[in-house]
Amino acid sequence: MNNNNLSGEILAVIAATVASQNTRPGQKLEVKAIRRISQVSPIWNTTGRIERLSRNLNTL
Repeated sequence: MNNNNLSGEILAVIAATVASQNTRPGQKLEVKAIRRISQVSPIWNTTGRIERLSRNLNTL
């Protein structure tokens, strides 16, 4: 499997995961951009960011 194919599959999985998230009726989540972020901060910082983003998405 080449890199382009693998990248396409990863993008499809990410988009499907976002689409499957529970949203309020009438709301729609849309993937506008996906970019790789290097892992330079400790894992607990990254976990905190993910949790904060999750809370923010649930309050929309």
